[in-house]
Amino acid sequence: MNQISNLFPTNWRNLHFIVLVFFSILLLFGGRNITEPASRLIITSFYYPFFKIKNFIGEMSTVAAENDLLREQLVSASNRIAELEEEARENKRLRSLLDFDKLVGYSLVPAKIISVTYNGSLPVSAVINRGARDTVAVDQSVVNQSGLVGRITEILGNFSVVQLLTDPANRVAARIAETREMGIVKYKANEGLLLDNFPVQGIIHEGDLIVSSGLGRVYVAGLTVGTVREITRPDDAQFSKVILDPAANFGSLEELFILRPDNQ
Repeated sequence: MNQISNLFPTNWRNLHFIVLVFFSILLLFGGRNITEPASRLIITSFYYPFFKIKNFIGEMSTVAAENDLLREQLVSASNRIAELEEEARENKRLRSLLDFDKLVGYSLVPAKIISVTYNGSLPVSAVINRGARDTVAVDQSVVNQSGLVGRITEILGNFSVVQLLTDPANRVAARIAETREMGIVKYKANEGLLLDNFPVQGIIHEGDLIVSSGLGRVYVAGLTVGTVREITRPDDAQFSKVILDPAANFGSLEELFILRPDNQ
């Protein structure tokens, strides 16, 4: 019995060779009635299973490639969603930090200062690392954690120029936060930041908060500009001389934020 069970494993090559020779002779010398069924038998028995296996492997390879592509797209989409969620959380955090929740319709775009131009000891403009690709536009307001810093005046590809409040050519339509009386904020050499065109009879006190009024449609309304440091009311003048302490420290500017309208 053991000899019979060992017959096939021992003589498998010989048996395979005999079967192959047999079918070869059958195909060579057999008649049409024999060769055609034999061919079909060979194709069915030998070629067709391998053909099906080959097709199956090809289909599985295609499915695997498609799965890899879908997996990559899913990972990419998941990462993008995570980035957008993180941006939304960061924007919410910054708005809360800067007390900008009242500015509905604006998003904060963080920006780093690349270079600063000085006029004497104070900076008058800065180049930042945000530009057209970030939908930055001329006249958008620029702030930091303390308050208003300036506005965008020029777009240079992927960079922008910010005109600071310390530029004597800059003007901000402003008002007293408490009384709502208005004036024009400007910087004057040797005097500092001033609230100009404020009537002598106007109601104003040292320590009053000055904010942008939004008139002229250049600066967003409600941005902190500074606080009143000193008031002089000349008897023979129409306007008071009001000196401000700026909200932002222009001697240590680092990270800025652009107020970008949500519809842009």
